Amino acid sequence: MSKSIYELSKLEEISMACDQATIAMARINTANASISAISELVIPSLKRMISGGNTPNYFELNVSELRDVIEKQGNTIYNTMCVLTEMNDLSALIDSKTATVNRVIDDINTTINGVNNGINAILNSNNSQGVVDHE
Repeated sequence: MSKSIYELSKLEEISMACDQATIAMARINTANASISAISELVIPSLKRMISGGNTPNYFELNVSELRDVIEKQGNTIYNTMCVLTEMNDLSALIDSKTATVNRVIDDINTTINGVNNGINAILNSNNSQGVVDHE
């Protein structure tokens, strides 16, 4: 009988670990949502900057200065937009993978709960029949 009790405590430990993993996954999902939100806010702003907005007065610049300003702004904005787009794609991938892990954790929890219920039923039926663990 002591082996069943030991197995029951191990299953409870596994269940607690799964609960902690679920909490960690929720935190990852929150961070992931923040990454997507930042991307969705910044990319349109960068696109507006490329097409106009806070640019210097081009009529006050000579040809060389104008080329430099336009090239630097365009390159910076374009490169930043590419990085943010990649970050958004990675965020979607992370979201997909964490959903898979969450499903696995749910399956483990369901299995553990079933085993726990089975062990408890056996322990309760043995106790109701007057069986005593003398160890």
